[in-house]
Amino acid sequence: MLNYIWLGLIVIAILVATGRDIAEMSQDRFRNNQPLTMQVDPGSWKQTAPNKFEATAYTTRQTLTGFYGQKEAAKMKADTVRMPVSIVANSVTPQNVRGTAKAEIDGTAPGVWSDMATTDDDKKLLTGDAQYVPDGIGGGQLVFTPQPVYFRIMAKVANDGILKIADTAVELALGLIGVMTLWLGIMKIAEVAGIVTSLAKVVKPIMVRLFPEVPPEHPAMGAMVMNMTANFLGLSNAATPMGLKAMEELNKLNPHAGVATNAMCMFLTINTTAITLIPATVIAIRLTMGSPNPADIIVPTIIATAISLVCGVIFTRFVERFYPLPKAPSAPTPSVTNA
Repeated sequence: MLNYIWLGLIVIAILVATGRDIAEMSQDRFRNNQPLTMQVDPGSWKQTAPNKFEATAYTTRQTLTGFYGQKEAAKMKADTVRMPVSIVANSVTPQNVRGTAKAEIDGTAPGVWSDMATTDDDKKLLTGDAQYVPDGIGGGQLVFTPQPVYFRIMAKVANDGILKIADTAVELALGLIGVMTLWLGIMKIAEVAGIVTSLAKVVKPIMVRLFPEVPPEHPAMGAMVMNMTANFLGLSNAATPMGLKAMEELNKLNPHAGVATNAMCMFLTINTTAITLIPATVIAIRLTMGSPNPADIIVPTIIATAISLVCGVIFTRFVERFYPLPKAPSAPTPSVTNA
């Protein structure tokens, strides 16, 4: 079922992204392939290499209003936007310089530019074709045609969303192999050595009070103890098989087919809110993601899980008291007929 939920979310994300992209293209929001004329600050134009030039270009709110429309220009934080521009020229004449340009934008740029920009070393850059036309007094005009933008949101969903999360999932899974193998091995050794059985005897007085309808020597008790032990050590993945086994054994004591018993509800509560002494899985995830102090969460985890466990048990007992299960159906009495 969870797989279908994830698949549904991915499909919804793709449909929403595609719809927004189509809306942007139908409105011609980015003015694809249309040149924008900007001014160059006098004295800022300089040649840094045989075919490389740098300058500071600027444009005004009025110019952008006429180009992108009032709605986009209204989002500007300043009336004038300045940006450093670098040009790699493929044609240089006294009348103009043509080539590929990169313009670095900042927070004063209109929102449409931020959506069009790419990121390089934490710099937001507009790239495209440019033509510089000097004015003869140290300044000039820069006719800039940004690269066309198509399916912008869909690309983010695919590259920064689906594919990136898929890569992260693989990295996390590989990073968890060592920790999970270690603790699952320890759990198996503890089971074979009888430590789990000894632990069950220690917690037996508590278990009998929490699960009065389960016989003390029933296999469900051992499965629940192993599940709680795994949760206590923060091994949620290792706890799952024992949790399923415990529910299977508890269902054998269930007099109401299809209805969860009090023991099932209490076990589910404890399994969900169990005290975690060593959150091994979370520590492994933090370690995989590069946390400098992955074990810092141990004390907060103990406090939080202890509070959640107490609250969960109290609430479950409250529900059991005021909403009791129906009585088990009695076996029908066989009728006796006279011969």
